[in-house]
Amino acid sequence: MGIVRTRFAPSPTGPLHLGNARTALFNYLFARRNNGSFILRIEDTDRARSTDEFERAIYDDLMWLGLVWDEGPDIGGAFGPYRQSERLKLYAEEAERLISEGKAYRCYCTRERLEELKAAQAAAGKPSRYDNRCRDLKPVDAPPGVPGVIRFKVPVKEVLFMDGVHGLLSFDSRTLGDFVIMGSDGIAAYNFAVVLDDARMAVSHVIRGDDHISNTPRQVLLFEALGLKTPLFNHVPLVMGPDKTPLSKRHGEFSLKGLRDEGYLPEAIVNAVARLGWNPGEGIMGLDELSDAFSIDKLSKSASGFDEGRLKSYNKDAIQIKSSKELSILMGLNTEAAGLIDALKGNASTLRELETLLRPFITGPSPGSTESDELNQEHAKKVIKAFRLALDAIPGLKEESYKDLVEGVKAATGEKGRRLLMPLRLALTGMHEGVELANVLKLIGREEAIKRLRRFEN
Repeated sequence: MGIVRTRFAPSPTGPLHLGNARTALFNYLFARRNNGSFILRIEDTDRARSTDEFERAIYDDLMWLGLVWDEGPDIGGAFGPYRQSERLKLYAEEAERLISEGKAYRCYCTRERLEELKAAQAAAGKPSRYDNRCRDLKPVDAPPGVPGVIRFKVPVKEVLFMDGVHGLLSFDSRTLGDFVIMGSDGIAAYNFAVVLDDARMAVSHVIRGDDHISNTPRQVLLFEALGLKTPLFNHVPLVMGPDKTPLSKRHGEFSLKGLRDEGYLPEAIVNAVARLGWNPGEGIMGLDELSDAFSIDKLSKSASGFDEGRLKSYNKDAIQIKSSKELSILMGLNTEAAGLIDALKGNASTLRELETLLRPFITGPSPGSTESDELNQEHAKKVIKAFRLALDAIPGLKEESYKDLVEGVKAATGEKGRRLLMPLRLALTGMHEGVELANVLKLIGREEAIKRLRRFEN
């Protein structure tokens, strides 16, 4: 196979989402599986939308997931620079070389003419592509003072490439038209920049979403025209969001930052996205285990739908695996809360849910207006007082105490079901939901329970 070098090349134009995370993960796993290098490259030539803030967020998200890169903008490497904005001179020089070799040319067509051409082709039922008007234009005929764009002269041929996921793919180059490789502003087009970057960085395998399949024949032609080695392409079907459209930055709720803020753990996200188009096996697996199992041959050819329920299930498992000390540190709590965490973590699917469950035990009940209204009802005060008197009458709590206490209050008040249990839950925790009341009593103890009940009985 030779030396394996993969890359993850995001644009710093928004937060990373789960689809990006899967692309990064598969490239990382393949590199690690084959003792290769995993490269981070920032494609920041979209000056209007790229920001330093988004670039820093990319670093933070990848490090949080544990996807540590071997070369990148922040740490350097032998094949840098690793930001496209720092490689503009290279792109310009190579574009001029193609012109000198008769493989590219300057085009001076205005935007208005191109829009008219596109409209006319659409009206005639023809695909949209450039009509090569400027292909044979002599330099003396160029309009003065107009920089123009640089277009690649597409040769007429069948473009073939072997895809690691989809097999042999074939394209007729005549459907492409002479495409732009450099804008009039001197910024390289995506297909041109990515070809030069992959070649100069010695990328051996490209693993990316299959929305890039349509770009690949253009890139193959450029690799050939530039005399550069073509990497092995592997196009993975896209991840679909709940609205059945490809997961993208517009699905903000599935950004890594958003999920992190919701209390998802990196282990859960890694395991959930690893199974979007691949099946490494059951249960929570570490990155080393996943890399040992990873194989491009086993990737699915079908699109994968993101299932938030599955992610929650993995997150619940990840929470159970972590020690109470680790969880207390993650949530910024004193390690004295470890006992409470051990007792409550089985009821939580996210760290946010666990924090909600912990709150009444750490800070005491803090009922909102709705809960306060319920606590002020006559039957609620009656139940709370009866339960407090029953607790006063016993020396301590035992395993069977809760059932006996509830039965006694039921007999004393005539209340049952929700009218019996909800006032007690609200008085002890301030919340409608949470762990079982028997466990609430066990965790806060008899004296604290009496103290909380007194607060709401009058």
